Amino acid sequence: MTKPKNLKIGDQFRVIVEDGFFSLGEIISLKIDGDSDCPLFLSADKSESYFVYWSELEPIAKTIRDAQVGDVVINEDGEEHMVLERGQNTVLISFGNEFKIAHDIYTFDQLKEYFTLKDAPEVVDDKMAGVMAEVMEILKSKGYKFNRE
Repeated sequence: MTKPKNLKIGDQFRVIVEDGFFSLGEIISLKIDGDSDCPLFLSADKSESYFVYWSELEPIAKTIRDAQVGDVVINEDGEEHMVLERGQNTVLISFGNEFKIAHDIYTFDQLKEYFTLKDAPEVVDDKMAGVMAEVMEILKSKGYKFNRE
């Protein structure tokens, strides 16, 4: 995986290559980005942090229920609201397009019904594109023809 766009501290990833620090399959969160190929990540229990290469991770799909303080949600009219507080079963959001003024409290079910999450990390998997190109070349060498050619 290459570095995702729209990263925020706290975004979560799954370890797909065990490196001796975090276990395979472990869920870790971004602690410090620093615009690096090997940023600092925090363990799930927040007890340890290590530097991990992006190529050793896969993103955890973030849903509206995962909205954290500072995330922006968008209502049906396109207005943006910021999550100001997150409780165990509710979130407090700001006024539309006015992030410094508290507006209303929603349960997670209501949040899911009326809002979408803005700027979930966008990931482009260059590794898969390279694998597909390699497969296409092998097939061409074996005489296969493709409609786009």
